[in-house]
Amino acid sequence: MKIAFWSNGGNNMCVTSNMACITSMISLKNSGMTREILLENHFNSRKGLEAVLVQQERLDFLRETGGYYVKYGLEYILKRIFTGETHDEIVKNSTINLLLSNMFLLPSGMVFNKEVFNYDFSLVHNELFKMLERIGDYVFIDTESNQNLSTKQILYDADIVVVNLSQDPKNIYDFFENYTSLKEKAMYIIGRYQPEKRWTRKRICYEYNIPMNKIGVIPYNVEFNDALEHGKMQHFLNYNYTGRVRLENDYFMRQCRKSTDMVLNMISEVKKKREKAERQLYLDGLCRKSMNEFGVLTEYAKEKINSYK
Repeated sequence: MKIAFWSNGGNNMCVTSNMACITSMISLKNSGMTREILLENHFNSRKGLEAVLVQQERLDFLRETGGYYVKYGLEYILKRIFTGETHDEIVKNSTINLLLSNMFLLPSGMVFNKEVFNYDFSLVHNELFKMLERIGDYVFIDTESNQNLSTKQILYDADIVVVNLSQDPKNIYDFFENYTSLKEKAMYIIGRYQPEKRWTRKRICYEYNIPMNKIGVIPYNVEFNDALEHGKMQHFLNYNYTGRVRLENDYFMRQCRKSTDMVLNMISEVKKKREKAERQLYLDGLCRKSMNEFGVLTEYAKEKINSYK
C-alpha cells in the first residue's frame, strides 16, 4: 500500500518530520510485525529523511564505505530498472535498516539534475512501486511540495494522501479551494500544532466539514525538535513510548498516538474497500463463465457465489 505525505504550502511544512514521526510510531505500535519502506522523491541534504532518522555518526560511516551515493538510494534503483533488473534484492540491498529491523529507508541519493530525475521516474515509476510493494507492507513517500512530474504521479498512484497543514489560514484555504481532487483519499496532519492558536483542529473541522477522525496533530515540542536536529527522533519516540513519559512530553505523545491510529484506521478502510472490489471482480467473472446456453447461472455457480458473500 502506498501512502504519500504531501503539502501545498511549500517548504517548512513539517512533511518530512511528520512522516518520520508517524512511521516510527507505527513501527513501535506493531512491534516490527509490518514492514515499512520510506523514501522521498527529492534531495534535501539538511532536512531530508536521512538527517531526521539516521544519526550523523552512522551516516558518516556509511559514506566512508565508498559506494554510498552509487549503491544506495532511489536513483540507483531507477538505473537498475532501466537495465531490466527488477528483482527484489536490488531494493533490499539499497535500503538502510532503521527501527525494529522492519523499517527501511531508501535514500534519495544525490539528485544532481531534477529534470532528469523526474523524467526517469516517470518512465519506470509503475515498476518501481510494484517492487516496493512486493517487499513492504506499507510504502511511505515524502513528496516534494511543488507539483513536479514525479509528485503528480505519486499523488495519483497513492492509496492514501496525508496532507500536511499548518495553522496559517492562507495555507488551509488554499488547499480546500484548489486541491479538491485529493479530498476523497486524503487525511490531514497539522504539524507544530499549538492549541492556543486561533485555527485549532476543531475549527478546521467545522469550517471545512472534515470528520474529526480524519485530522490529527503533531504538537510543537522542544525536545522533539531538538531530536530532529540531531538525527535522534527515533530514540526520543522509543524512550517516551516504552518508558515513563515526562509531564512536558505527555500531551505530545498522546496526540502522536492518536494521529498514528488515524493513519492505521484509514489504511484498514482502504484495505477493506480493495478486498471488496477484488471479490466483486471475481464474482462478476464467475458469473460470466458460469452462464449456461440459456443465460442462467448453474447451481454450482450459485453455491460458489453465495459462499463468497
